[in-house]
Amino acid sequence: MLSPDAVLSLAVTPHGVDRTGGIVCFFKNRQFACWDVANDTILAGYPRDIEAEWPGLMESVPGRKLRGALHVPEWSPNIYFLFEGETRAVVWDTAAKAVEPQRVDINALLPGALASGDFTAVAGELANGERVVYGFKGFDYTRWTVGSSFPVAEDPGFPRKIADGWKDGLVLAPRAGVYVDWPNRSTAHSNRKLYFFMGDLYLRWDVPSNTRNYRLDILAGWKGWPEFA
Repeated sequence: MLSPDAVLSLAVTPHGVDRTGGIVCFFKNRQFACWDVANDTILAGYPRDIEAEWPGLMESVPGRKLRGALHVPEWSPNIYFLFEGETRAVVWDTAAKAVEPQRVDINALLPGALASGDFTAVAGELANGERVVYGFKGFDYTRWTVGSSFPVAEDPGFPRKIADGWKDGLVLAPRAGVYVDWPNRSTAHSNRKLYFFMGDLYLRWDVPSNTRNYRLDILAGWKGWPEFA
């Protein structure tokens, strides 16, 4: 299965990446790779071991796989990593470039029934530019509006059925997802996209029109997709 375990879209590159500008980080098993958003290509020298650039992250939850990653700048500069079977998120301090000693309860981070147990969290935007976090689990999804601190509740009217909210696109929860605003792709069409990964496929969702663009093989749509160990 080619789908990543976790995906991050970062406006500022993490340590160890010799460039400036936005990137998308794909994590799988014990490796990660970085995609250059401005030039729409994989950066050279990837994949790399997570331990080399994110020391202590995988060792913070021995024997567990990554389940997701969440970066919401409105909350803090930190990154919240979710691991399979864990009820607390591991916090990566982006300033110290290290794992914080204290974890955060996932239900405090994203309160709601769908956030108990393994689920897929995706930070994104609505068509009007409002920042949100989506949570997918089974056939259902929920949403939290982003503010200056962790949300106290899900948005009104949620959870909902995935098939109703993502028509002709999703029915089941994806394995991972990420929002990307491409700076150089098109001057005629929207460049604000959500990407959902499942198995060896991915779905591209157009945010302004709230419609599916297409579903493709990961290798066909992401040229140069890394070979993770």
